[in-house]
Amino acid sequence: MVAREGMPTTLVCTDTTVRGAVAINWMVKSLDEWKLVLSASESQKFSGGASKASTRLTDPNFQDTGVFSLFLVPRMEDSGLYSCLIKQQEKQLKEKIILLAILTVTVLPAAPIPQLSTVRLAARVNPGYAVKITWAAPGGIYMKSKKTNTDTVAKLPLVQNQDGGTYVCTVHPWGNSSNPAFAFDVDVTVDETEISTATRAQTSFPLTCPGVQGDYVRLHWLPPDSKRHTEVQLVYQNDSWGGLTFVTNHNKRLQLAGPPYNAEAGSFSFLLTPELKDGGLYVCEVFHDDIAVSRRTTLSVLTGTDRGQEAEKDTQEVD
Repeated sequence: MVAREGMPTTLVCTDTTVRGAVAINWMVKSLDEWKLVLSASESQKFSGGASKASTRLTDPNFQDTGVFSLFLVPRMEDSGLYSCLIKQQEKQLKEKIILLAILTVTVLPAAPIPQLSTVRLAARVNPGYAVKITWAAPGGIYMKSKKTNTDTVAKLPLVQNQDGGTYVCTVHPWGNSSNPAFAFDVDVTVDETEISTATRAQTSFPLTCPGVQGDYVRLHWLPPDSKRHTEVQLVYQNDSWGGLTFVTNHNKRLQLAGPPYNAEAGSFSFLLTPELKDGGLYVCEVFHDDIAVSRRTTLSVLTGTDRGQEAEKDTQEVD
C-alpha cells in the first residue's frame, strides 16, 4: 500500500476467527533486519525500537474483535515490509505481510501562491521501484509531467486565481492490472491579494528584483487591461553568460539600475521611465541553479503629481 508522509495511516490486519488469549506482534523490515514495532497481549503491551509516539493498535479489544490493525503517522524512513503476526499460546495462527511505500509531495512556492508564479508540483515514493506517478488538475484533466532522478514533477506556469483548487497525485503500481492505484489530494491556493503602487509618467521608477544573488534574471509584464495570463510579455532577460535580450519596446524606457546593484555580479534591479501605457503587473524572477525567487510590482502610471507608495511582495519558487 501507499501512504502519504505525515498523514494518518492504518495497516489493516484482521482475523475474526481468532478469540481469547491471543498475542499480536507488529514488525518492520528495514535494511534486511526485522525490528519490533509493537507487541501486545491480553495482559501487557510493549513498544519496540521501531515504534513512534503515534503508533498504536486501532482496537485495544483485539482479543474480542479480531482486529489487529496498526495506526501510525509515517515519515519517509518508515517505509518497508511490515509483518502482522498473530499468536495463541506461542503457536503462530496467522502472518500478514504488508509493503508500505511512503509518498512525499512538495508544492512550491508555499501557499498562498502569488499570481503569475510558476508552481512546481513534485512527488516521490519510497521505495520508488515498480510504481508510476501521474498528476491531474481539478476536473480530472491529465497534466504533463517529467521524471527526474527522484521526483515526478508537473508545473503550472503563470498561475491565476482560477488555477487554484484540488490537484490529484496518483501512484500506480506496475504489474498486475488488478493492483489498486492510490490517489491523493493536493491543494493549491493562489493568493488573491492585489498589490498596487503608482508613479507619474516620464518619471524614473525603480522596479526592484528579489534581494538575492542569481545567474539569470527575467522580467515579465502583464498589461493592465489583459484578462488572460497568456498575454504576459517577456520584457527583459539576462543569463550568466552575459547574453542580453530586450524583447519589447520597453527597451527605450527600461535600464538596469546601478549601485548598489550590479548585474554582472548577479544583483539585479531596473529603472523604468514609463509612459501612460506602461502600467500593469511586473514580475522579476531571479534564478540560481534550479531555484527561482520572484518579486511582483503592480504599477499604475498617473498624469498628475501624486505618487503612491511602492508595495512589493517576495515569493519563492522552484523551477
